[in-house]
Amino acid sequence: MKNKKEANNLGSKNTNIKEFSDWLFLSMFALFTLIFFSGQIFGTSFFWEDFVEYVYPVQSYAAKAVLDGSFPFWNPYTFSGMPFLADIQVGFFYPFNRILSLFVGTDGHLSVWWLQFVIIIHFFIAQMTFYFMMRYKGITQIGSSIGAIGYSFSMMLVCHVIHPMIVYHLAWFPLIFMFFAKSLEKQNYKYGIAAGLILGIVMLSGHPQTTLFLALLLGLYYLWYLFIGKKEIDSDSKFPIASLISGMITFIIALGVFQIQFLASSELAELSLRAEMTVEKSAEGSLEFSQILNFVNPHQFGSISGNQEIESKFLLELSDGTPAPYFYYWETAFYFGIITLVFGLIGILFTYRSGFTQFMIGIIVFGLLYSLGSNFFLHGLFYNLPFFGQFRNPARMMIYVVFGISILSGFGFDYIIKSFLNISFKKLFIPLGIVGLFVLIAIVSSKAGDVSQNSALLGLLYFAVATSIIILVTKQKLNYAIGGLILILTLFLDLYLSGSNFNSSKDNPQNQYQLEQNMVEKFRPVYPNDIFRVNTRSYSPPFMATKRNQGMVDKFMNTEGYNPLVLQRVNPSLNTNDDIYDLLNVKYVLKVNPQNNQPYFEENIDKLPQAWLVNKFRLFNESEIGDKMKSGIFDYRKEVLVEETPKLSYNSTTEIRAEVKCRDYKANYLRYEIINPDQNMFLVLSEIWYPEWKVFVDGLPAKLYRANYSLRAIEIPKGASKVELRFASERFALGQWITIVTLLLSIPFLVINIGKRKE
Repeated sequence: MKNKKEANNLGSKNTNIKEFSDWLFLSMFALFTLIFFSGQIFGTSFFWEDFVEYVYPVQSYAAKAVLDGSFPFWNPYTFSGMPFLADIQVGFFYPFNRILSLFVGTDGHLSVWWLQFVIIIHFFIAQMTFYFMMRYKGITQIGSSIGAIGYSFSMMLVCHVIHPMIVYHLAWFPLIFMFFAKSLEKQNYKYGIAAGLILGIVMLSGHPQTTLFLALLLGLYYLWYLFIGKKEIDSDSKFPIASLISGMITFIIALGVFQIQFLASSELAELSLRAEMTVEKSAEGSLEFSQILNFVNPHQFGSISGNQEIESKFLLELSDGTPAPYFYYWETAFYFGIITLVFGLIGILFTYRSGFTQFMIGIIVFGLLYSLGSNFFLHGLFYNLPFFGQFRNPARMMIYVVFGISILSGFGFDYIIKSFLNISFKKLFIPLGIVGLFVLIAIVSSKAGDVSQNSALLGLLYFAVATSIIILVTKQKLNYAIGGLILILTLFLDLYLSGSNFNSSKDNPQNQYQLEQNMVEKFRPVYPNDIFRVNTRSYSPPFMATKRNQGMVDKFMNTEGYNPLVLQRVNPSLNTNDDIYDLLNVKYVLKVNPQNNQPYFEENIDKLPQAWLVNKFRLFNESEIGDKMKSGIFDYRKEVLVEETPKLSYNSTTEIRAEVKCRDYKANYLRYEIINPDQNMFLVLSEIWYPEWKVFVDGLPAKLYRANYSLRAIEIPKGASKVELRFASERFALGQWITIVTLLLSIPFLVINIGKRKE
């Protein structure tokens, strides 16, 4: 570089400030993580909500499938069968998820402790990656630690433990940002490759909204650096072509790594039930203007806890005057500590002339305004852009605010300790006055009784500690290292008291999935001779006998499930649940006795078999078949409704003497034998149709018909006796090769730095 000055490194190292071993701070991060999640680590409390309903059963099924030596392309245990690996939120290819296959117990259940531990370890990763990102920016170890702790234990991360895919993204993002910034500033392709590989792997953890938001942040930084930021390093007027290429490499490699998941997921998305996402719907989970007070009081409107022994009360009122739904608590939570806020504002006030600070101020403002959702016009503008209109909860964009202020808090701390008596105390009163005023307002306007009032009063204590340390350090009455340690401990205490109770359920998720052994044995099919489904939910009156995703844990085929993504066509289009259950081969149906309101399972003697033969078809187009089925005039035991013209001819007056036997039934593979195939027939299956099931009749490729609205049918020519169905996604195969080639081309460049330049 022509200029020896490092780009945007506002905290350039000061030889008067003592440096400690980085291992000391990494050990501190590990200790803080252990303390914050001590309940989960020592087995006295557990994660809850979606962790129980979705994360545990999904990861349990994935771990057991890998242990059995197969890729779980198909899940026959929920919603009568649906794609599994293609569901992006499964995060099947995220390396930390695959480690879980090592922790399936002898009872066949995934260890809850290890699943929680994998999530918890990401809080240590978040602190570590943020710390080293700040160190790259030249910030002192204590300043870096303040930013790392504020970011990592912010309620933005803590309250999304129930959605660990978000935590995984945010834990690795500081490292991605550091390598990306290095690739631009040092014009070294090696760092761009590293950023791309990590970003691609993180994208595989499975949360497209967070991927979109973080990719946008990288894109904004990319543009800012190319056209504005480079001037802080080099006065050369030439456009930084090497930086341009380095940044492009990051995005190209990330997309390449992601293709093993993306192509399969895009196929599922095209066939999924996705309600029209209006701008009003996408604005659900908007930040309210009144929640600005959450900057200083995380419980201004109350709190919600997984521990039922702690009273949960959330009294936020939306702009239309209605009470906010309970899930708004964690979807709009962002508190990152008063000490982080104080030093973040100091960083803004004293380093605003830096282009990097100006960029951070820009993303902070953008993130806050976008998070307001329906309460500000910015979200409505972005709704019309590709992808943005597909997601709810705009308040998740507050990660820009948390990330930006956490970075600037390190700048603020360093400015204080490096300036000493040169600081303008009049100017220093501005950020302190702003925070102090907000704390006082929070105290006098607390909305949720003692919980809110106590939290606000504690905020006053944290503010007093921060102010005192600033004064003592700047007056050289207190060693900066001791003062910094007090700030770090106070910040951690603040965040621990604010957020640790949220994830403190006393109910072990594994116990919640315990069923009586005789019930499990009753519900499990006996392959391949006795295959059937179970309905475990009554809608009138409402009652659930098992967890919605219980089938994935205990391997019985349930008509129920819980998943953000569901196929458009699951249940056959019939008028009554009983008719639907007949066609879906449901053997046991949950009923509720009207006399005593007690649930019981009734055996369904009218169910159709899992596979049967017919020689009559009705042809309807895609738009009319649903209504036609509801007419109730068809005998599905003798005829099949299809949407494409069959290739064979049929004689419906001839009695079928042939029989069908299932010879093999696995998640990704089915095999049948036709006995006495004396005429052309349709083999009809009570299996959900999906285009990536490939059919072979006597070893030759055959067509898979969508039958009876949502099921499968196969034409069987006279004399044919062997039928196989294999799940084989062409898009997945293509994506797999793109990912493999991307890795093979990228990884060697991390060892051989072909883009190395003298710095």
